[in-house]
Amino acid sequence: MRTQLTCPACQTQYAAEVHQIVDAGQNPELKEALISGYLNVAQCPSCGAVTQISGPILYHDPEHELFMVHVPVEMGIAAQDQEQLIGRMIQQAMDNLPPSERRGYMFQPQMILSMQTFMEKVFETEGITPEMLARQRSQSELLQKMIVADKDTLNQLIRDDQEMIDETFFAMLRAMKEAADGSADEAIALKLTNVQARLYRETDIGRRLERQQSALHVFSQEVRKANGLTPDLLLKHVLANRNDESVVIALIMAGQNAFNYQFFLLLSERIEKRQKAGIDVSELLSLRESLLNIQQEMEERSKEELEKAQKTLLTILESSDKVSSVKANLSNIDDTVLYILSAGIQQAEQQGDTEQAVALQEIQAIIANEVEQQAPPEIRMVNRLVRAQNLEEQQNILDENGDLIRPELVQVLNLLVEDAENRGQEELRERLQTISGLIESRLGS
Repeated sequence: MRTQLTCPACQTQYAAEVHQIVDAGQNPELKEALISGYLNVAQCPSCGAVTQISGPILYHDPEHELFMVHVPVEMGIAAQDQEQLIGRMIQQAMDNLPPSERRGYMFQPQMILSMQTFMEKVFETEGITPEMLARQRSQSELLQKMIVADKDTLNQLIRDDQEMIDETFFAMLRAMKEAADGSADEAIALKLTNVQARLYRETDIGRRLERQQSALHVFSQEVRKANGLTPDLLLKHVLANRNDESVVIALIMAGQNAFNYQFFLLLSERIEKRQKAGIDVSELLSLRESLLNIQQEMEERSKEELEKAQKTLLTILESSDKVSSVKANLSNIDDTVLYILSAGIQQAEQQGDTEQAVALQEIQAIIANEVEQQAPPEIRMVNRLVRAQNLEEQQNILDENGDLIRPELVQVLNLLVEDAENRGQEELRERLQTISGLIESRLGS
């Protein structure tokens, strides 16, 4: 539902979307937002200040039979009114479900007094322990201290809290920095940039992450110049970074489409040539063994992902209401599911099984529609621009969505360009760069 807010920073009044019911089965994206801390968070359109909207919330997770309600004490709602409010929320949650999915436990929801306990129960379903949550809270507090610290205090914090500075900490820092870059608070954005730079220089994990990013940047640049990823190019960069296992793994993850039989054939040929020349190859033999172990682990994970994807697709296929089934399984639909779906359509068409091909194409269309509907309007517009057949059609789309053309959209496109580049999707990267140029041109005019 929409609610009116007053920005605490600049007093601007604006409307924001508030979700009082989170059903992990019906709307898994709301559960993800709740866990990530972005549910019921509003940003002032005037000054960019972010506000966490506090209010009653009902949570339902059918997989774990978890049905609970939290009403903030600070709202001061009288007992009778609170009972009526909770009753309406429960009824609405029940009405949103098909009769076959309603269960007895839903008539006796758990009443949770504190939001902290509420979130701990949600996190438990994801295997996140209270100890892990406590650590993340401590890391968040440390990051807040670093933002306001002077140079000497920051040095002391880095020295005293090395153990708290890990990949999770850097992920928090990166998320906060991206939020600050998109707001009007340039001072905070600059401070976060400086903190990040210091941590890259002065912590082991920071130096490792910076080496990874630097190597990946050089790799992606060369892939672009070569007009595509090849096993030979991946091998070149793996060999150049063979003394840093974390960088090698990052390169393989980025270039896994070229991490194949041809890659190992090229490596073996290099080893044989060195052996014939009387050069010590013990280091390369050790590297090859390590890479083969990584490949085996990747194959095992791929097998597990394939089995999970096949199960998800079968669940949707067997459902009488495929739209609802796709929505319920949206969090399980990934690239593997889409790959199996495309392969299944191709196989059915080759075998002349029109009925199966049509059924799979129907699911493919439902998934595409649901995924796009979940995306912000800016991303939906970008998808339309990518699919456009010519420049005229792209210009018409931009004409229709003038209110979405903002500097922040260029930042989003730059991230998408970088992602396409890292994946070796050259055609998509060029399309996105063209779109970025069109938008920059409009912003400059």
